[in-house]
Amino acid sequence: MDVLDFKNTYWNYYIQIEKDFFDTAPYCNIAESNNNSFSVKYLQLHLSICSEIDTICKSLCKRIKSSLNLSECGISDYIKILSSSYGTFSKETVNLCGYKYRIVQPWKGIDKDHIPNWWNVYNDIKHHRDTIKNNKNIYEYANQKNVIEALCALYILIQYWAAKNFVVDKTEKQNDIMPIFQSKNLRLVNWGFYFSFMGPGEWFDSSLYFKYIEKEAVENE
Repeated sequence: MDVLDFKNTYWNYYIQIEKDFFDTAPYCNIAESNNNSFSVKYLQLHLSICSEIDTICKSLCKRIKSSLNLSECGISDYIKILSSSYGTFSKETVNLCGYKYRIVQPWKGIDKDHIPNWWNVYNDIKHHRDTIKNNKNIYEYANQKNVIEALCALYILIQYWAAKNFVVDKTEKQNDIMPIFQSKNLRLVNWGFYFSFMGPGEWFDSSLYFKYIEKEAVENE
């Protein structure tokens, strides 16, 4: 898959979802005090984001494990493949740029086979929306907190998919493709591989990326 194919298949749709979320900020400020705020828009976003996570998990995990039978696997299978392939994946944290919001670690615990709460909420909303849970309507769990965590989870997934496809040379000092897929609203805290070089353009240091990935893999052995 080349850059244009990746943009048309995954990135452009992600950017639209991200825009749809941040466009809600004037009506419901992005803040931890609004974690439990819910709306039909958040419901729509939560369903769209997690559906896309499922789609990209299938594609990325199949690329990692070619023998994977996509018709017989689900989120538990995906997190096992992702956590075993990348010791860094469950540790990734995301910063919401321009907002006083906590650092988000949406895949925390998957290295211990824990399914993220935002995914369980998605399944409840998708299949049991007309029921009550803990004296609360299921649809009320489509709140700002769960949408933020799901969005950050999708962003991490997108970055790993892009790296799997475009960062292929361990000795390459500079890669000018990866900055194309950098969000203006979200930042992966641990991915300090972007730097300016001889001008205003951003570059991705592929050699540092592999050191980061492989260091964590060794530490987890």
